[in-house]
Amino acid sequence: MKTTSLLSAATYAYLATVASAVGPAVPENAERLPGKPDLMPNWPWHNPFADANNTRITISSESEASAPTRFVPTCSSQRTFRATEYLLDDLQELPPLGLIPWVEALRKTFTNRPYPGSWDGVDPHGYDRNMLMMEYVDVPLKVRRWIEEEEWSTAAAKGKGLFAVLAKADVEKGEKVVATATSLREKKPETEEEEREWREGDVNRVVIFAPGALYENAPLWVAEGSECEETLSDMTKYTAKPTDGGVVAYPVDKTRANRAEGKREMEFTIKAQVLKVDDSVPEEEEQQQQQEKGERAGQFKTQVEKVEEFKTQVEEVMEKVKTAMKDEL
Repeated sequence: MKTTSLLSAATYAYLATVASAVGPAVPENAERLPGKPDLMPNWPWHNPFADANNTRITISSESEASAPTRFVPTCSSQRTFRATEYLLDDLQELPPLGLIPWVEALRKTFTNRPYPGSWDGVDPHGYDRNMLMMEYVDVPLKVRRWIEEEEWSTAAAKGKGLFAVLAKADVEKGEKVVATATSLREKKPETEEEEREWREGDVNRVVIFAPGALYENAPLWVAEGSECEETLSDMTKYTAKPTDGGVVAYPVDKTRANRAEGKREMEFTIKAQVLKVDDSVPEEEEQQQQQEKGERAGQFKTQVEKVEEFKTQVEEVMEKVKTAMKDEL
């Protein structure tokens, strides 16, 4: 069921470009503004696992004279998560097809913030910009704490406003959520009792975010229970460019919601690795080195043979000279 509630483009800097409003300008003119997808400017994240057939990650050197750097994983972790996916059209729909109960809270959270991007750094623009919603308890605890730390931080936290943690709404009663759960609390829980009370409320919360927000804390989604939990939990080791001892992570797979059948369910998979420099020589490179070594040996052998041949020729000439001198005597 679609409502007639109108949301202006100026209000939704996060959710829409200036040229496209969240909802038609007037109810009678419900023209859907098409998006023109392009890459996000200065997008830093690139898939380090793009070559599924190669366990090594190769980084080309900035200098042509230097060999590329190769990395191998010392630890890997991967998990799949369930979510529901919505487009901007769905902000005017009631659940389960839309997000109308949370519109006011989303406006307060995302106003004047740039869109974090969709999958792989693409900005679909217009109504095609997408958002994900998850049950908050299905989000790993390390990720929940990261989100909350960013929201409660007094500093200009990098992740502030990327994830909107919201109370669930009773649609039948017409409930509307007007603020995020984190904004209703001035600071993070300080005692064990406060932490326990806060965590007990997670079952009654959801979190809404653009897919691009996942790239900011991707290792935390797969850290818990892994063999390298401590390293994957250390966000100072997480970088866009592979480094020795560093952590790389990326959403390596995803499904699409079957909107044609009125469904919003989807899944996404995140993979993370701890890396080290690969000092070994790849098999193909070793074969090439052996071939070059053989060619050099062959070249050396040919040169030796030529020297020996020349020596033989000289000796033959000297022998002929000696014979001629004897004949003259």
